[in-house]
Amino acid sequence: MLSDFNKDNVTLVKADGTVAKEQIPALVSGEMIFTADKSLPVEVGDYLLRNLPNGLVEKYEVTNPKYYDVGHGLDAHFQIDVRRAGSPQAQAAVVQGITNNFNGPNSRVNINSTDNSINVSADFSSKQLHDFVEQVRPVLSQLPEDSQQIIEAQLVTIEEEADKPTPTKMRVLSALQSIKSVAEGASGNLVAAGIISLIGALL
Repeated sequence: MLSDFNKDNVTLVKADGTVAKEQIPALVSGEMIFTADKSLPVEVGDYLLRNLPNGLVEKYEVTNPKYYDVGHGLDAHFQIDVRRAGSPQAQAAVVQGITNNFNGPNSRVNINSTDNSINVSADFSSKQLHDFVEQVRPVLSQLPEDSQQIIEAQLVTIEEEADKPTPTKMRVLSALQSIKSVAEGASGNLVAAGIISLIGALL
């Protein structure tokens, strides 16, 4: 089913600059790229390029390529954690002599930027994670189809962590951030707003 909404085409470039594959059907979503191309030879340190309609090219560095086999109603697919690379030089800021003092578990600072982060001040319990999944999954049908698929993939990740004696905080956090980004994209949807509220309460 994931292949049904591969709306983007990306190019895989290896770390040494070799173009490994072009015209790869994918879905670019924030800091994650999904593709149903199971044969993709993607590794940490590779790059995925997306051509934009304005002629520019977005460049994403692969930080964690994860393969998921068939399960939970989803086709086998790659869920690739990425970070934007090669920001235009004109946007770089020269920072000199800035000192930041932090206090408290949720302290943060933003300099010439928008805060889209999630802070975690406590460990997740398996019960909290299972409760979150049980509240979100039944209402997914009220979201756009592409949003349903992305969020369901992240719920599977959260379930996997919830079944462990000690869930991996950063893996759960990454899944929650992806769900939050998708929900924020469904502006005006009450279910999406409710999901964002649940994430806030969980953290």
